[in-house]
Amino acid sequence: MISKRSIAFLLFAPLIVSSCGTKEQSNTGKARISYNCSANAVEIKHLQEELPSFADSTGVEINLQPFTGQEKLYAMIAAEQPPDIFYTNNVLRDRLAAEGRLLDMRSLSAGDPFTGRLWPDVYSQGFSADGGLYSVGNWNFTAGVYYNKDLFNKAGLRYPDTSWTWNDLLAAARRIAAERNASGEPEHYGLYIPSHFVEIFELMNGAPVQQRSLFLNLSEPSLEVYRQYLALMNDRLMPDLRRMQAMGMQASQLLQTGKVAMLVEAVPHQVLFETLTIRWGVAPIPRFGTRPVRCFRSESGGLSISSQTANAQAAWKALKWIIAGASIYQPNPVLRDADFVTGWEARYPRLVGSGFREVWQRSLRHPAGDPRFFVRFSSWTSASILEHLQPLLDKLWARETTIEALVASQPDINRAARTELERLIQRGALREEFIKAIKEQLLQASHEPQR
Repeated sequence: MISKRSIAFLLFAPLIVSSCGTKEQSNTGKARISYNCSANAVEIKHLQEELPSFADSTGVEINLQPFTGQEKLYAMIAAEQPPDIFYTNNVLRDRLAAEGRLLDMRSLSAGDPFTGRLWPDVYSQGFSADGGLYSVGNWNFTAGVYYNKDLFNKAGLRYPDTSWTWNDLLAAARRIAAERNASGEPEHYGLYIPSHFVEIFELMNGAPVQQRSLFLNLSEPSLEVYRQYLALMNDRLMPDLRRMQAMGMQASQLLQTGKVAMLVEAVPHQVLFETLTIRWGVAPIPRFGTRPVRCFRSESGGLSISSQTANAQAAWKALKWIIAGASIYQPNPVLRDADFVTGWEARYPRLVGSGFREVWQRSLRHPAGDPRFFVRFSSWTSASILEHLQPLLDKLWARETTIEALVASQPDINRAARTELERLIQRGALREEFIKAIKEQLLQASHEPQR
């Protein structure tokens, strides 16, 4: 999530960063491109081993700049000395593009076979309101329900599969949570859904999730999911969120220790694959009744090229290699010609027969985009909306407020977002194409019925 403080820092930070950029050419005569990679020792090691070969074959040297935090990256951008290639989520990307800080890659990508290798949704998500291509998706994931096979066997339950529904999940959770300890608490809770995954169940319940919306619109299918989520804690089918936070337990620990029988998490999830020692499987997120299947697919960001780059062609070559060539990222799920499932099964043999393949293939057949709040709203109003909405949701999950109170707050949240939009337009800091798109979207929203 991009806070107002972070955006303000990006827009108005003084030019305090020096010597952060890279020269157009190295002393070898090769073009030099800087890449703001993840600060992961294993990832960096693999990249460094392959960079010389890439440089020899392309004439482009990639200088790794491990990510050290958003504030540092924002300062580098504000100082006009950013890395040539860095990650942006959709919210930040649109704002940076509107300020002229990102390179429009349309001319670079035109006619390049590389773009045809991308899944269409991955490619289309890289475009902004002015029609410019400002990012290319570099990774993707879906979500599923990981379950403890031994606890299912103990309860006499069949393992979940692609046909199960929300009611099936609830029935299994009740059966498992029926066994109580001396204090009256479930010996094993039925499931645990981290609050940041609630949006996925909204999607499965048919909520009309509009991407990059200017305003908040809490629909009835969303509110129905909120009620059922609270009921999971009230009925002791799921651990209380406040208690889990106080104990400091990670969600994966709940599944590993048998505290819960089911856990909603990302698929793939490398940490789970490497650390779980129990007998486990993974099933798709269950649909609600007979509603159509709508699978979550992360589409919230990718790699961008700075408009300050000294060699756009070299940066484009580097970006393509990072996504489709660097072995540490292969097989990459954004590439439709990559056998992603088989590759991951080879890396983690435990995935064979676990349900991983079925979950992934289902998400490819029924992709419904990314419903997470931090990308659901536009770059222009996301910070304003979440500044007001997130604390209310936290209070709701802690059962310190009501759904009715949340709904009643919606007009005030949207008024604050509209005020922020008007200020943004008046400042005139954005390129005209984006201002025009904002005004058109604002006009359209003013004619839509308000809750």
